[in-house]
Amino acid sequence: MDLVEVRFVGPDKTVFVQPGTTLLAAAALAGVDALTGCTRGMCGTDAVAVVADRPDALHDAAEPERSTLDRMGLGAGCRLLCSAKVRCGRVEVRGDAVLA
Repeated sequence: MDLVEVRFVGPDKTVFVQPGTTLLAAAALAGVDALTGCTRGMCGTDAVAVVADRPDALHDAAEPERSTLDRMGLGAGCRLLCSAKVRCGRVEVRGDAVLA
């Protein structure tokens, strides 16, 4: 199984993780401090912009995450660190207010 490359813009750190890893776990492995709240995809404190090299790079958002993103008025390019799971390829994460 191929590893997924996750790059955190701002702190400019990159890590390679197993498919199924959350962006929050990837941040921890990369040594990136990230704001988090409930870690269940409901509070929205860890919303970030995500750019992927392919449409299936992340698993689809589950209902709690999708509802939170919709409630916050965030578009398809945004995900929650605690809920978004990588699937394949390369993913770039941007969140100046969330990542340090």
